[in-house]
Amino acid sequence: PMKKLLYKIINRFSRYYFNIVVVLHQKLGSIITNHWNNFPFGSMPQASREEYINRAEIAKINKYPEIDKYENQVGFSVDEEWFHNLALHTQVVIKDSKLCYVHGRLLYSVLSDYISQYQKTHSPISRITIYETGTARGFSALCMAKALHDRKQVGTIITFDVLPHTVPMYWNCIDDWDSGPLTRSELLNPWTNLMQEYIIFNQGDTFIELNKIKTERINFAFLDGVHDFDAIMYEFNSIEDKQKNGDIIVFDDYNPNQYPDLVYAIDEICMSKQYDCIKIGSLDRGYVIAKKL
Repeated sequence: PMKKLLYKIINRFSRYYFNIVVVLHQKLGSIITNHWNNFPFGSMPQASREEYINRAEIAKINKYPEIDKYENQVGFSVDEEWFHNLALHTQVVIKDSKLCYVHGRLLYSVLSDYISQYQKTHSPISRITIYETGTARGFSALCMAKALHDRKQVGTIITFDVLPHTVPMYWNCIDDWDSGPLTRSELLNPWTNLMQEYIIFNQGDTFIELNKIKTERINFAFLDGVHDFDAIMYEFNSIEDKQKNGDIIVFDDYNPNQYPDLVYAIDEICMSKQYDCIKIGSLDRGYVIAKKL
């Protein structure tokens, strides 16, 4: 009887403190995301419709021979009309730096090549799981969804960002002028078929949210969240043990001048972890493809 009483007391206190932790966790998550629910890109359009179109035309003609070479090497490239139309609504923004969204081409080609290799030993109905950090307006997730669709591969893209999916806001894009505040879901309405079939949107800081999603394997990942050493290492460590030989992580913005902490973290991974790393691009816009050995 004494043991039973002691067990009940311990169990009651455990449940009490567990509930406190849950409440604190929810409040912390709410504090972190609250700022991003309140027009983080401003309370009005940043430019005229014509300005967005002009910027899109300039960005469209930029040349990236390293990406061209990779596409030719693997034999996969995204449809240009589809790609630039998506970019107009999700990547063409008002900012001081040069517009560049070539990572969408690279993601499409790398993932398509991965799927091609995967289907040599698996059925296309064998689902693959993809993680992404840094959803932003959904451009990268949709490029990866396009690769799944074009290769007729069943898969799920789980994408994480502090930005909400169902809260209306201005997104600093051409749709602000055309439609006013939109949710991300509304912004991406022209690509609803890809969203519904492949993408799960998750709002929150990756330090809190990443390990909430339980999956046995992460076949492919694109890491484009917070660009500091601790964040990159945390995201990598959350994925590494769930990958098998041949699985891939793509790192964005490998730029020693602009993101030295990120480059240091990626170099550490490439040197000390069981991954074969390929660096693609130039000093101002580089990418790393890491394949699990």
